[in-house]
Amino acid sequence: MDTPDIRAVVTRITAEVLDVAPAELRTVATLTDLPTFSSFRIVEIVERIEEELETEVEPGELTPDNLTRLDTLVALFERTVTGSGIPA
Repeated sequence: MDTPDIRAVVTRITAEVLDVAPAELRTVATLTDLPTFSSFRIVEIVERIEEELETEVEPGELTPDNLTRLDTLVALFERTVTGSGIPA
């Protein structure tokens, strides 16, 4: 697999699942500020990103600090893809 643009993948999937424009994700302090955000949706976001990037996030990394802001979600997948996560 070619090296994916992790930020682009995370942004696109997050925007799709939360039904917002990608630009809107950059205007909020946290994803929880969006009315369409829920714990069920963050699970869907993580699962879809894992599938597309062919990786799996370590369960201990699935914390509110890592999942409620776009930048920390991107950083989580960057760490996972570069080798600190569980291989798919």
